[in-house]
Amino acid sequence: MGYSFEHVELPEPAATARAHAEACLELGGSCGNWPRCRDEYESLAAAHQFALNVAGMGFCREHMRRAGMTYQATPRPFPDWPFDGIDDWRNAEQSRRDAYQQAERTAAAQTSPGMVGIPEFKFTSNGPWLVGTTEIEQALIFYEASPASLRAECEADELWVAWLAWLREARAHGGFTVS
Repeated sequence: MGYSFEHVELPEPAATARAHAEACLELGGSCGNWPRCRDEYESLAAAHQFALNVAGMGFCREHMRRAGMTYQATPRPFPDWPFDGIDDWRNAEQSRRDAYQQAERTAAAQTSPGMVGIPEFKFTSNGPWLVGTTEIEQALIFYEASPASLRAECEADELWVAWLAWLREARAHGGFTVS
């Protein structure tokens, strides 16, 4: 298992390529350019992505926990699939598909009221999760406020430095998705 992260806000033409590839995938690759459209999106979005294997995510998660950047919580469930199958999904009114996708996005962006930072459950599965700019900003504030000795220990590792740079960059791009 691995973790893939991508900026929420992609610059053009990557944003358009992502929207096209997602729409095409939803309808079973019916755009006539599949998988070329997916490959184009992946190429254009590569500079806005980050990936970790299980061990790397565990390492980063532990450092985040030590710096107070995350909190423990139990995620609320995602909405049940309201379609009878893939054909029902493909033939459904766009408004019905949009409503389900909005409910799923709301679940992916969930946080726990009164808690500060990033809920750790967003880093224990591939989601789909959405980590917003407020969560990232709060986590980075906690990191900067952590003891200098802890920051020095963490920053002695290249993976942590890369992860921290990713968080800072993602904050300027609307957050990131976890898949």
